[in-house]
Amino acid sequence: MDDQTGPSPRWVSTYLNQRHIAKIQARVPEPRPVVPHEISGYRLTHPAREMLCWWLSVRGDQQIPSADDVDLRSLVELTPYIRYMSWEGDESLVIRVFGSALCEAAGMDLRGVDLFAFGEYENRQRDIARLKLLPEHPCGAIAFWNITDQNGEPHLLEMMTLPIGPGADGKDRIIGTVMPIKKPEDMPEVWDKTMDMEKHLDFHDAIFVDVGHGIPQ
Repeated sequence: MDDQTGPSPRWVSTYLNQRHIAKIQARVPEPRPVVPHEISGYRLTHPAREMLCWWLSVRGDQQIPSADDVDLRSLVELTPYIRYMSWEGDESLVIRVFGSALCEAAGMDLRGVDLFAFGEYENRQRDIARLKLLPEHPCGAIAFWNITDQNGEPHLLEMMTLPIGPGADGKDRIIGTVMPIKKPEDMPEVWDKTMDMEKHLDFHDAIFVDVGHGIPQ
């Protein structure tokens, strides 16, 4: 997981281009599920909407999709922006898929990293409890996190987070997209920031996503 330096390969740069991002789609059959543009007054990024569209489509008549329902071929256009994680213990959440656009923005590939393996920090138990609640309710969540890039500039990230039920291995999972949030006039055409991964992300806010069962009170 060494830091990456130098110019991005052209195919990675394409995934960081806003015009490309605006056109990506989850490959789901028609009719596509109806997905809101706004939740609790917040306007979703396009990848977050497509992630929710995919999730609603593949779950069918189930409360939540299972790991056996996850076919990454249907997410090929979204995969650069996706993190797919599995619970390996009560407080162990390991990244299994970390998209190429996320690797570029992070400056490293975080596959195999346990999100909660870096010791106690303020509100660690709250973060774990919020993620554990998603399959239990069930519902989704959009978490907003503050992070700084390697030049010290602050950024706000949107993390669409949706539950995936266990497959044959019995492990619950979480899937979702990660996107920076900026006003349209402030968003560069091609995202060229590298985040400072030495610092812990600072929680900003979260909203729950109603997937047909209401939201936690």
